[in-house]
Amino acid sequence: MKINQLRYLLAVADKGSVRAAASALGVSAAAVSQALRELEATMATPLLKRESQGAVLTYAGRQFLVHARLILGQVSRAEAEIAQIRGTAGGTLTIGITPWVAQSILPHALARFHALRPDVHLDVTEVVGSAHPLLRDGTLDLVIAMPPAPTESSLFHARDLFRCDFAVVGRLGHPFARATSFQELVDQDWVLTMRGEGQDQPLIDLLAGHGIAPPPHRVHFARSSLVAISMLEVGDMLTLCPWPLLETPMLRGRVQALPIRERLPEMRTSIVVRRNDTLSAHGQLFVDCFEDATKACMATDDPVLKRIMNSVERSPAA
Repeated sequence: MKINQLRYLLAVADKGSVRAAASALGVSAAAVSQALRELEATMATPLLKRESQGAVLTYAGRQFLVHARLILGQVSRAEAEIAQIRGTAGGTLTIGITPWVAQSILPHALARFHALRPDVHLDVTEVVGSAHPLLRDGTLDLVIAMPPAPTESSLFHARDLFRCDFAVVGRLGHPFARATSFQELVDQDWVLTMRGEGQDQPLIDLLAGHGIAPPPHRVHFARSSLVAISMLEVGDMLTLCPWPLLETPMLRGRVQALPIRERLPEMRTSIVVRRNDTLSAHGQLFVDCFEDATKACMATDDPVLKRIMNSVERSPAA
């Protein structure tokens, strides 16, 4: 198995055809086809299905692609490490961030990091939920968000940073803005931002404890926090929201928490990396900058940032 074979497979998967992959890579289509035939011979199974409109991965190809991305990611990080040792600049750091952190600590951490490593290209993605598929397949180097479910503990390593409460949230002037019990919300619509399998399960589990079982058409999904806010503001949907996000300029004065008396779940925010993977030198530097920025934000006199940080607790291990 050769690195260029993995790169060619990844390119075909991303571009949809051998010809488009070859063009993007700057090589001939014949070279790509030959390399992929050799890879399939090594794996003793077809990885691609050639069609008139292009090429699609077989089931075996899709499974193998996950490992190929991880291998190429490791190679890329190794090359970046050696480049740093040689004293040359460059490299990319890909980070996934939960929305409340993106609106508070992240800008200060990035400012510290960029001052130390202005040569590193930063690629930051909003992350919601606990599935972390982009971290699993190597697209992201690290995530600061909800920790993965216990069933995925073999794939990830998580270190807790913060704990905070959730709130039930609706638009300003929501018809149920004064509701104090989940029983009053039996017939309400909900919008969630969690991704992955069973993405509505936290809400379902929460409501089930109060005898409420919303039908599927009552539970909607938004793929970003901004979309969710828009859906809340123009309708009567409700959502579950971590308290620190409510204190950010993005939400404060736009939505409101309902005074629900029942106990709501706790949200944990963690640094998550792939288990048995090596974080790059600039990845570790970013973690250090994030720790320094967290301390500064916890001690800030800025009233907006102080409200956000007062709504979270540092985890004992942090």
